[in-house]
Amino acid sequence: MRTEVIKLLDNSTKGNKTQFPKPPLDIIFLNELIREYLDWMGYKYSSTVFISECDLSKQPLDRSLLLQSLGLKESESSINLPLLCNIIETFKNLRNT
Repeated sequence: MRTEVIKLLDNSTKGNKTQFPKPPLDIIFLNELIREYLDWMGYKYSSTVFISECDLSKQPLDRSLLLQSLGLKESESSINLPLLCNIIETFKNLRNT
């Protein structure tokens, strides 16, 4: 029900929204990483609002495209986790070397 209310409110203000330029690719990637994390955690209401506010496409970017673009490698331990966890693990490993 909350999601429907949010959608109704969003649609009622569409005409009043300022048109912003398309964000740079880095921001799109960051937004996709956050979306993946919110969805993985089960934060469906937060995800719905976030997707709407960021004007993300209904279909998320392909995970393999994000991996390749960010220079990340998938491992057995990271395959079932959001890519933000993979990034954190990479930084922790770099710090320990």
